[in-house]
Amino acid sequence: MTKILIGNDFWKQKNDGKDIPVFWNEGEVSNHHVGVAGTSGSGKTHWIREFVTGMPNDVEIDIFDYHGDIEIPGAETVLFSESTRYGYNPLVLNTDPHYGGVRRAVNDVIEAMNSTSRQLGGNQEGVLRHLLTDTYMLKGIFADNPRSWVKREASEAEMREMVDKKNWSAMRDVYPSLNDVVTFARRKLKALWMGIEDKETGRNALGAFDDYCKTMASLNQLRAKMNRSGANGQEDEFEKLEKKLEASKAKSTESFATFVNSMDTGREFDEAIKYNSKDVLLSVITRLENLSATGIFNPNPPPFGGARIRRYILKPLAQSEDELKMFVRFRMRAIIREMMQRGESGGRLRRLIVLDESKKFNSEDGSNPINVVVTEMRKFGLAILLAGQSPAHFSQDFIKNAGTLLILNLSTSDWREAAAKLRIEERDLKYLKPQQTGAVRMLEKGQAASFRQVSFK
Repeated sequence: MTKILIGNDFWKQKNDGKDIPVFWNEGEVSNHHVGVAGTSGSGKTHWIREFVTGMPNDVEIDIFDYHGDIEIPGAETVLFSESTRYGYNPLVLNTDPHYGGVRRAVNDVIEAMNSTSRQLGGNQEGVLRHLLTDTYMLKGIFADNPRSWVKREASEAEMREMVDKKNWSAMRDVYPSLNDVVTFARRKLKALWMGIEDKETGRNALGAFDDYCKTMASLNQLRAKMNRSGANGQEDEFEKLEKKLEASKAKSTESFATFVNSMDTGREFDEAIKYNSKDVLLSVITRLENLSATGIFNPNPPPFGGARIRRYILKPLAQSEDELKMFVRFRMRAIIREMMQRGESGGRLRRLIVLDESKKFNSEDGSNPINVVVTEMRKFGLAILLAGQSPAHFSQDFIKNAGTLLILNLSTSDWREAAAKLRIEERDLKYLKPQQTGAVRMLEKGQAASFRQVSFK
């Protein structure tokens, strides 16, 4: 079993002059989740390296490197930026009928977008869900047919080549991308504005019926007004509305007849209703275009190959916290699903996620993937190493469930909140010195949980 030296017991060293080593023992801790908290320069990056390099050789490791400074020997490193265009196609399906499928992929995209400061409105979310589902259907991928979920992943360059050569049959064999969703959505928007799609006669019927209803409402309002106050010269207006109502009725009847006669699937009216708001559809298209422009969700898989340690350099994404959150949370959800699909590990650690700058990603929301990992994923062999400026930036779920918490020197402004969250005395944090002393709590089997002060020298 892996053992990592944390330091020597501070009080034994100070009072008795004895060096009593304190080890992190993979087989002794109740779980493999680790939290490291300390201000800049306190040694967080050093301890991230110690834990990563100290992991068994069969443990996969995904390092989300916010600052680009967590250099690990043997790690395969990929820079994610708008220019490198490396990313993950969010519409590639997990084909397992229990853990994958169309609905899960659609939900992952929506959850990723809702993890930002600009959450989708109710109508936007509904339209986006329809757009994603219908784009899959255009590729012959159906939510209720797992056999249709198996397609091939293609890069941007491959997709452009297929389009240039008009190789439509090959296009149906690959998963759709966000660009496909935008193209489909723009076609729907044109149909709403101009009625250019012959099969969209349902929209014409819906629009004509809406005009008829509005005209009837206006006529009834005028009739009520005239009954209360007399005609008072409003007869001409009333007559005009009556004629308009008859014209609207005729147009509505005609367009409805055209709609009924052109039906060939039985789903035409539902199609008309789904995308009836031009403004909502346009706002969703704008969000999708902005998301695609970042590059992080484009179909160009990063060249990690078969590397055991994968280092994602996210520094270029730090300019936009929304993009950063979307990318990290989306990847974490995908990793969670992969590990669940592999089944229970029998207590053995299989994979470790390393995430720095916890403040940017943490929340008390139980669906946050950090909280999902720390509360539910131990039995599947997935652990997380979470680092941040202060334990105050860790969620309560993480603090309660993490098998190991290593506290380094903290900023004085964080002492009170950190002490309250850790349920320790504030004075216990005042004596921690950068790169010299720290406090560690390890939930070890059969042992009471408490913080021990350690000396790193």
